[in-house]
Amino acid sequence: MTVKHNYENVRTVLFERDPDVRQNLKSTLIKDTFAQTTALSGPKTVHSAVFNGQVDLMIVDIDENREDFHTMMRNIRHHKIGDNPFPVTIALSSDSNFHSVHQTVSSGFDLMLLKPFSMATFLGRVHHLMRVRAPFAVTADYIGPDRRTALRTSPKDILIDVPNPLKIMAAGDTTVARMQNVLKDGIAKINEHRVVANGTKITELVGELVSQYMLSDLNLEFVQGLKRLKTVCIEMEYRLKKSQFAHAAELCDALGNVADRMLISPLVPRSKDIDLMQSLGQAIERAFHCDKSDIRAVRSISESIRASA
Repeated sequence: MTVKHNYENVRTVLFERDPDVRQNLKSTLIKDTFAQTTALSGPKTVHSAVFNGQVDLMIVDIDENREDFHTMMRNIRHHKIGDNPFPVTIALSSDSNFHSVHQTVSSGFDLMLLKPFSMATFLGRVHHLMRVRAPFAVTADYIGPDRRTALRTSPKDILIDVPNPLKIMAAGDTTVARMQNVLKDGIAKINEHRVVANGTKITELVGELVSQYMLSDLNLEFVQGLKRLKTVCIEMEYRLKKSQFAHAAELCDALGNVADRMLISPLVPRSKDIDLMQSLGQAIERAFHCDKSDIRAVRSISESIRASA
């Protein structure tokens, strides 16, 4: 027997530029019991709704503000805006260009729906996302629904089952407190795996930078590597504090400072900074594979490296 879901508690934000299409989509959703559907005519109000934690399902027309929506989507998944990095999200677009589609799904949307489409197709996709949501892939470059078949083929990919606010709210037996606890648990899982992925990325970047230096291959790629290393270290500063690897925070902070200093004259780095970067990279790698008895040793390494900086 088919279970009939009631979506009256699902907070839905709908942004569509064309007023006729917007009204048609809203009417379709409300008829399907999405009573809390807010139809918006500007992208800024979508951002405000996300920031204020008022979204379980987000449906947005991205055609005229594609880059802005891509940035917003990445910020949502990376938990940089709002208190929920897991809203179910659908991008609406008329652009079927491969590069455009690739960019959109790579930003973290659950689904991209190409225009024109029928209302039956639209509702069918929404219902499917309620029933079956792809697990999230967590790497140093991406957090969002798994795109293994198209974009990520590495066996090292970390896949995590995340909360599905659309399904939770449609069940009708939740409370705000319960939802917050579910989101909190999901955020903690993402954070732990992101920290590990970033730790691996730091090791890779340091290895590449040291190799380029040894080969005297100092060019724009070397500079971009330093910038990427600094960016990852900055992210680690706040993620590590909330993880089981907090003992590595000082090491990542010190490495970020080294990268920052090297970026002043990136094509003429001091050998002392290269040695320090390599030592910090090795210490960080050790920090992610040590047990509790080794944490004191890691902190000792951090103090000695900081003293020699």
